Amino acid sequence: MGIFDKLFNDSDKDVTSRDLKVALRGVERERRKKQMEIRKLSNKRGDVLSRLKGARRDNNREEVDFLYEDLQQMKMDQAYARRESKILNLEAIGLKRYVRGLERLEKTSSRGKVRDLMQRVQISGLDEKLRGSAVDEEAYLDALNSTLDDISMELEDNELMLDDEDPEKDALLAELDEIIAAEEGGDSEIALQRQHALEERMDRETAGEAAQEM
Repeated sequence: MGIFDKLFNDSDKDVTSRDLKVALRGVERERRKKQMEIRKLSNKRGDVLSRLKGARRDNNREEVDFLYEDLQQMKMDQAYARRESKILNLEAIGLKRYVRGLERLEKTSSRGKVRDLMQRVQISGLDEKLRGSAVDEEAYLDALNSTLDDISMELEDNELMLDDEDPEKDALLAELDEIIAAEEGGDSEIALQRQHALEERMDRETAGEAAQEM
């Protein structure tokens, strides 16, 4: 049973924002563990590649075969870990949006709308969209937005976002999204280069502000 089935399929009890926050903490904890696993696999892959290069240089065919098989297994482990990380990321996105929505409904004591949201999540198939061999991120987000849009939550979210427009923040988050995409795509060197460039630019901006204050 997926996380949304567990939370929203109890027809005898209304889910609360506290329930969702507890679930979100669990998902965030698992997501951090998965990211650590991905980093460890990446470091291990680098070590195996170095050993493979040495075995190839020494013409040690037995060692080359052994390390190559190890490398192939590692690739499968990395692919599985990245898939699990993606699922956890999407679950966290869903839970965060539902927390905001339920908190607003709880403030207005809209029990009927809470029940309506529960029913819409139950038939949305969110968990099913995360179970396939290839996670359908677009279909998942469409279904997620639909459950919120149908009770006028998504519109409220968009209005709040427009009220809080911050071009500098948007630019920074866009850069971080590119770094995250490179990391999750296995381009760790590109991600590292982008992060270093971002940090250097922030250092220059900070130095500039300090000079102006002086």
